[in-house]
Amino acid sequence: MIRVLVTVPNEHWIHRQVVYTLLSLLRDERRYALSIRLPAAKPFENNLHHIVGEFLRDGFDFWLSMDSDNPPQRNPLNLVELDLDVVGCPTPVWHYQGGPRERPIYWNAYRYDPTVDAYREHTPREGLQRVDAIGTGCFLVARRVFEHPAMQRGAFTRKLHLDGRVDRGNDFSFSERAREAGFSIWCHYDYPCHHFNELDLDQVARALKGLLVQPEQTDVSAEC
Repeated sequence: MIRVLVTVPNEHWIHRQVVYTLLSLLRDERRYALSIRLPAAKPFENNLHHIVGEFLRDGFDFWLSMDSDNPPQRNPLNLVELDLDVVGCPTPVWHYQGGPRERPIYWNAYRYDPTVDAYREHTPREGLQRVDAIGTGCFLVARRVFEHPAMQRGAFTRKLHLDGRVDRGNDFSFSERAREAGFSIWCHYDYPCHHFNELDLDQVARALKGLLVQPEQTDVSAEC
């Protein structure tokens, strides 16, 4: 039977909808041998690297991870059957900087734009798409990815500018390292996630007012 490690990296708080998702996944134990773990090491990248070590040491075939505020809307274990290297369940991200034509929400799957050395939101946003990078709010990884020696050397470590500022966040850094190691990155838009955030309603009101005109393409900074 295929063995799947399911983790919720957290800081001792987990949204109840994530808990409901974990309980629903337990119904899939006829298809897969599941181990659910709630690791809380700090900082976040350190937590992920501890999980990678457990994943390899304990002999799992796939790793499913979701953030503590980021539950999938459908059963992501269905994606195990696709046997992809890395596949993300897209998550809506609030991104509003006050522009009059700015679309305030984008989905965290990306294409690389070499003209600006940064990432932009991937389109089309439908079905299974090969992408250049995903967010790590909810993703599934095959064991073979972390069996690669290069992926065992800090795969989620942020890439920095020489002065110490972040150049690539952990999501983009992981995706780049996986692609450099020869693996493919995917996003399945039929498996979207919820994303629970605390927002300023005044900012939401201004963003909605701005949508009365045609929104422009959202640009995503490489520092996200």
